[in-house]
Amino acid sequence: MSQRLASRLESFFRAETDGSLRSIVNYEQGDFTVIYLRDDVGDQYATEEIDKAIDDSRLESLAAPIYSDIFSEDHGELTCLVKCFENVIEMNFVIEDGVGTTVALDSDAFGDTHGLVADAREIAIQERREAIGNNGN
Repeated sequence: MSQRLASRLESFFRAETDGSLRSIVNYEQGDFTVIYLRDDVGDQYATEEIDKAIDDSRLESLAAPIYSDIFSEDHGELTCLVKCFENVIEMNFVIEDGVGTTVALDSDAFGDTHGLVADAREIAIQERREAIGNNGN
């Protein structure tokens, strides 16, 4: 399911961000797959740095259930953690503990596009609902 989420998010962000997509990485508990890495972004990182960033995303996903305990029930389940840097927006679409998809965009993508996070979040929610439905069968 996380592979399908990554594929859908790649299609969505490529179409909606006009070249601002930096990377998409699908991660699982012991492995990860770089779905997309823009050439200029890839040139900036050593393999060890990419590994470290993925480990950070995994750790974030493990902390997601904590938010359920902090906020009232009407918040629902946490679906995306967002980090806003001066030049880059990092989104971590959490599927379950240690599993999800990270997307990095140049920060200018948010100035030009309304509803970008909301639309991508809806993709993640749909995928999550299907996965939960399929796990119950």
